[in-house]
Amino acid sequence: MLLMNRSPLTTASFVVPCLMIALLALPGCSPAPATKPSGPPAQPKEPSAEPAAPAEQPAEKSAEKPAAKPAEAAVKPAENVIPDAPAMPPAPKVSIFAPAEDLDNQVDQYIKDLERIVATEEEYKDSIGESTNKIANDSSTLAVIALALGLHDQESKYKVQAGALMKAARELAATKDYESAKKGVAALKDAAEGKGEADVELKWQKVASLPALMKEVPLINTKLKRMVKGPLFKRRAKDTAGYTAAIAAIAQGSMADISEAKNREQVKQWYVFSAAMRDHAGSVNAAIHRGDEPGAAEEMKKLAQSCEDCHAVFHPDVKEP
Repeated sequence: MLLMNRSPLTTASFVVPCLMIALLALPGCSPAPATKPSGPPAQPKEPSAEPAAPAEQPAEKSAEKPAAKPAEAAVKPAENVIPDAPAMPPAPKVSIFAPAEDLDNQVDQYIKDLERIVATEEEYKDSIGESTNKIANDSSTLAVIALALGLHDQESKYKVQAGALMKAARELAATKDYESAKKGVAALKDAAEGKGEADVELKWQKVASLPALMKEVPLINTKLKRMVKGPLFKRRAKDTAGYTAAIAAIAQGSMADISEAKNREQVKQWYVFSAAMRDHAGSVNAAIHRGDEPGAAEEMKKLAQSCEDCHAVFHPDVKEP
């Protein structure tokens, strides 16, 4: 997975090729795309056995909201374009890289932001530009967060309604006008409050647009890098823990989308880069929780390096201006 770019992507041409190309303009990364490496990029190591341990199955839902058959959604699962592509490695327990409480906080924040966007038609229009659509970006991110909560090994505020929340977020991401978006946000709120129903299958698969996710990551990172150091490190720990959990969820949630890989070897690299992004984001999250500012800074450097490694493989022709 193309882990973070050295700068936020503002055009669709930079978004899809690299999951992390847009990902975090973290300390150690310059604000411009990574320079084409002078030699062939080092081959990434296979994910360690420990973080790749199979995730536990999500707890059974209550009788009032049983799991049901998969339903049509706004984003279709990515097709495996490589006939002999290796299978995606099993995911670790979600709690290892994204605590449920942090993801819950992100759900609350995204719903609040989406409500603000559709409060007036003027606000809605201001959120949509030539290179971005905040409704699509936010709701796509919310979809992968909901999936992570549905598959989580910890109980949480939104675990039971995760399927309905994910479905509503995906449908909102596909809206094209103000009235549809406003109705979509209302449906999202209903789902969060347990009023929605969804026949969806909760498993690690593509549930959101890769371009939309990659446009969201630099926005998350802008806030993260400002708060993860100095006096704000402890004061804004709840926020930064949520941001890192969201990044980790995006990495794991995007791993199944191998559409940018050209061959079997690149598919393997995509999985490794995705896991690296997820695990380093999870390590930053853990450092924040234990109040370890130096540890968080060190893991953010590793996260930045994983961005450069991924960029060298999947977008080597982009040079700094």
